[in-house]
Amino acid sequence: MSERGATPAAVRTTALWTMLPPLVVLALAATATVSREAATWFGIGGPICPLGHLLGEHACPGCGLTRGTALVVQGRWHEALLLNPGGFVVAALCVGAVLLQLDVLRRGAVLDAHLRLRTAGRWCFVAGILLAWAVR
Repeated sequence: MSERGATPAAVRTTALWTMLPPLVVLALAATATVSREAATWFGIGGPICPLGHLLGEHACPGCGLTRGTALVVQGRWHEALLLNPGGFVVAALCVGAVLLQLDVLRRGAVLDAHLRLRTAGRWCFVAGILLAWAVR
């Protein structure tokens, strides 16, 4: 059964599960210890970009995205802008995804507007990351 024909209870359950990944991203970003070189969580190092490691940070559009997103969530916007402006895109899309799922949860139904917003969010992610890479 597709989510459009699902019962309100099933739609609400799916909305709760769908809300979990962006909430985890925001929570991890808020709790990270971030420097220009690395991000750690309670002493555990964050991911290392293999492409950036081999070719240099500016060769990869995603290099610094984890650190940039954490800096945005922590309110260190100037540092995030210098590291990877795409962090603003990721943080905004995570907040938007949570708000979208809260609306689905409230209504107990997935509207056409919700589906259009999801599609727009995907395009904003791709365009935002590539634009941020070009700006760097």
